[in-house]
Amino acid sequence: MSMSAPTSSSHAEGEDDLGEAIASINVTPLVDVMLVLLIIFMVTAPLMLSQVPVTLPKAALQEMGKPRDPLIVSFDLNGNYYIDTGGGHVDQMTIDQLPARLHEIAQAEPDNLVYIRADKGAVFDKVRDLLKMAAQAGFYKVSLMSQAQP
Repeated sequence: MSMSAPTSSSHAEGEDDLGEAIASINVTPLVDVMLVLLIIFMVTAPLMLSQVPVTLPKAALQEMGKPRDPLIVSFDLNGNYYIDTGGGHVDQMTIDQLPARLHEIAQAEPDNLVYIRADKGAVFDKVRDLLKMAAQAGFYKVSLMSQAQP
């Protein structure tokens, strides 16, 4: 009981093959259904999250406190170093006094942000040394400041 598939020679010319299956799948309806489902899930997902019964605590902005002013360490081409601790107070000092002062500030506020401002014509070695001093003093959030180009 074996079956043999009809060959092209067994068909007469102009005769249609109504009994054969189509081997290709039309993907367009599948993509349409998937896009509709995606839109439905995208619309309903945020609504499902807001339905969770949670009692949120109340907080006032005064309780959170004002963020601290960053420490700004600057130096110019003349070899003068400046520390701006915020509030408009700027200390001028030499390179020899700087590590001790940075260490003193780091002991009081170890997680403070430090900005380093260097003159445009400064040698990179001085900038690198200043970064190293800030790290050795105990600061781990150190950034370089620059002016935005117009």
